[in-house]
Amino acid sequence: MIDARRLWQQRFRLEWQKRIRYLRYMFNDHLLVGLIIVLGGIAVMYERWASSLPDSFPYPAIAAVVFGWAAAAGSVRTLFREADTVFLLPGEEQLRPYIQRAFFVSWLWQAYGLSLLLLLAGPLHARFSPVPWPLFLLGLFCFKGWSLWAVCKGSYIAEPSFHRFSAFARFSLAAVFVYLVLAGASWPFFVVVVGLVAVLSTYLSRLVRGKTWKWERIIAEEQRAARAFYRLANLFTDVPEWRETAKRRRWLDSLLALIPYGKRHVFFHLYARTFLRAGGYAGLYVRLTAIGGVMLAVIDHQYGRAVIIFLFLYATAVQLAALPSHHRYSLWPRLYPLPQAQQEAAAVRLLSILLIGQNTVFHLVLLAVSPRLLWLATWLGGNIWSLWAAGRYVRPRRGRKAGR
Repeated sequence: MIDARRLWQQRFRLEWQKRIRYLRYMFNDHLLVGLIIVLGGIAVMYERWASSLPDSFPYPAIAAVVFGWAAAAGSVRTLFREADTVFLLPGEEQLRPYIQRAFFVSWLWQAYGLSLLLLLAGPLHARFSPVPWPLFLLGLFCFKGWSLWAVCKGSYIAEPSFHRFSAFARFSLAAVFVYLVLAGASWPFFVVVVGLVAVLSTYLSRLVRGKTWKWERIIAEEQRAARAFYRLANLFTDVPEWRETAKRRRWLDSLLALIPYGKRHVFFHLYARTFLRAGGYAGLYVRLTAIGGVMLAVIDHQYGRAVIIFLFLYATAVQLAALPSHHRYSLWPRLYPLPQAQQEAAAVRLLSILLIGQNTVFHLVLLAVSPRLLWLATWLGGNIWSLWAAGRYVRPRRGRKAGR
């Protein structure tokens, strides 16, 4: 006999404690200060930008894509594990209270995300939307609940084509619904959308009747959702649950070919290949550089731009400081007949190159939007700070890892 309610409470409590522990490492004091400053500047510039938009701005179409995707995406966090395919499979019928609680918690958490998204779009929504935000948010909550219900029903079907069609149908209906609401459409259009939802719900209920859960797919979806959080947390601290997967990127091999061959460059080659292929480091670096470049192009304040440059260089240095400890559990780098100092020097060198490259991209953006002599001084200052930060954030972190 399976006590589904107690099982859910135990797993949810353990998962929540784990998330809180990692969040404390992720949002430390230094990062919070930087985030508050950056978000404050973004909020001021965003409000000014929203107030300067013309009345012809296509907010309904843009919001339909953004809110439609947010309302249709997502899955139910079941917290199932691989061993459950053996131990819980015989008691599938007894797990309905477990799934009900998983559904409610998932809906509540994703509804909170929708609220934050609407808060982000607040200035635009207040100006271009004829619908009050509480009513609009209520409609999004309802559609999110139906979308998660459809995802739950999809747990009985294994065909990938069905899930692709389901995702497309949910997004299409959500986007059409949001657009009709924001465009002030008449009620017959909403009747059509509600009718389609009812037809799809009836069809889905009949399709899964008499079927059982596809446990392999459920657990694969749960692992995919968990990896998304662990990938982010692993950039700040050690995550034992994180299982690394390297991605082959042949089009970047030309960059590795620039590294000279020899014993002096062994660890530099190792860290450079790790940066390009594993851990999401390259993607994080590109995203931070792109976001910083956009902010520099949008913000029209000389000293504000300088602050943005150093904040993004700082954020990149903190995030990439985890790169040298990426192979701490691997045996092979320890067998290299090379001194420890060379390993540390290679990490500092790579981080210095990345930070100086990012600083150069930022100043190329500044040169394109507002060529001034002051940017030469900030470019030199950013490069000097990058060299200091590379040694500052790499060496102490490696020392702490090695001492464990």
